[in-house]
Amino acid sequence: LRRAHDERMDRAARRRRQLAQRHPATVARRLALAHRIAEEIDAGRYADQADVARHHGLTRARLTQLMNLLLLAPDIQEEVLALEYPAGREPITERTLRRLLESLVWEDQRALWAELRAVAGVGAPRPRPAGSALVCSNRLSPAVE
Repeated sequence: LRRAHDERMDRAARRRRQLAQRHPATVARRLALAHRIAEEIDAGRYADQADVARHHGLTRARLTQLMNLLLLAPDIQEEVLALEYPAGREPITERTLRRLLESLVWEDQRALWAELRAVAGVGAPRPRPAGSALVCSNRLSPAVE
């Protein structure tokens, strides 16, 4: 009985530590990926988005969803790239963020962004330490699809 209690306490302590650790938000990693893909297309590594989609095994529609994140206002992109959450607790998702793209007018996007942050309970992002960058792997992960 005592051993089972200790194991439950250990699991609870591990879970508290996991929740205390903050990680870049999934949507931040996806926006970083979109930037990297755009840079690779500009550098000539890929002919176009269809070539990228074929190379990574994505549909063109899915790749378009990712690349459309680049249509967000630059200040919103900066805030998204700075989003960090504990594992499993992401109030701002890519799908939620796509609502901002209903308008390509940056002022409209900013107004909706402020509403989404308020509803999600997300304040202004914490600034990243100087020199820190969001690292995006060279391969698309299955979670991107």
